[in-house]
Amino acid sequence: MHWLTAAMVVLCTCAPLVAQHSSMIDPMGYTVEARFKPPEGYKRIEVETTSFAHYLRGLRMLSDGASAIYHDGTVKPNHNIYAGVLDLDMGVEGLQKEAQFCMRLRGEYLFGQGQYAKIAFTVNNSSRKRVSYVEWAEGLEMIINDQTYWTKQPADIDRYRTFRRYLEFIFTYSDITTLLADVQSVTARDIMPGDMLVQSARPGHVVIVLDVAENPVTGDRVFLLAQSYRPAQTPQVLINPADNTLSPWYGTSITEDKISTPEYVFYKRDLRRFRDPVATPPSPKKKNVFYF
Repeated sequence: MHWLTAAMVVLCTCAPLVAQHSSMIDPMGYTVEARFKPPEGYKRIEVETTSFAHYLRGLRMLSDGASAIYHDGTVKPNHNIYAGVLDLDMGVEGLQKEAQFCMRLRGEYLFGQGQYAKIAFTVNNSSRKRVSYVEWAEGLEMIINDQTYWTKQPADIDRYRTFRRYLEFIFTYSDITTLLADVQSVTARDIMPGDMLVQSARPGHVVIVLDVAENPVTGDRVFLLAQSYRPAQTPQVLINPADNTLSPWYGTSITEDKISTPEYVFYKRDLRRFRDPVATPPSPKKKNVFYF
């Protein structure tokens, strides 16, 4: 990651590599929930089986010790960065970077629940509007570099293929700043799976909370983080370089405001959560045209 400045990277010498076969990591586990056990004294928070949190816990993991891969097929060396790699494809053309990875997870969850009307993300066009999956599939007019394109999909195409095409469009015209338009602030004491740490200041970064456990006596919470990055790469569950005894979990009970991940430093004030789009009926008098 030679293009990152030293100020933004937690040097790999700050802590020894997390023990891959510790009591908190089951190398035979093939989901997030099965692979990563909560620290002693903590229990996973209860969530509904139809929730985003439950979906994230069920994400598949590659085999223990697997390497993350960049979109060009080269290996991302594991220099004290990740404790495991998620079994999730990168899509096409290297579009699924850090913010897009979080959008992908949110979109996949809503698609799997059949909540198609809630799939909507802000795009970086002249009006910075949210583009919904339903509207996009039914057909929107796009003016890109003075050329007109229609997004309407063939009637015989598989619904999931339409959804993935929609995501490719969103990923092309989105970034960390557009993600910020679709989220709201939350506090560390209320942290939940699906929340994100988001920094838009260049170069910026986003990591997502995969799981949360709580100490029933103290109320303290710990959480797992995952990321993609630039260039696009298979997403990874991160180690905690600041606390090898807790890693790969991160704690919320620490008094320091800083949250140091292996490749970026965040602050508690960076915590965000997806908010559902507000449904607005289309205007019969005004055609919805998107200019890029």
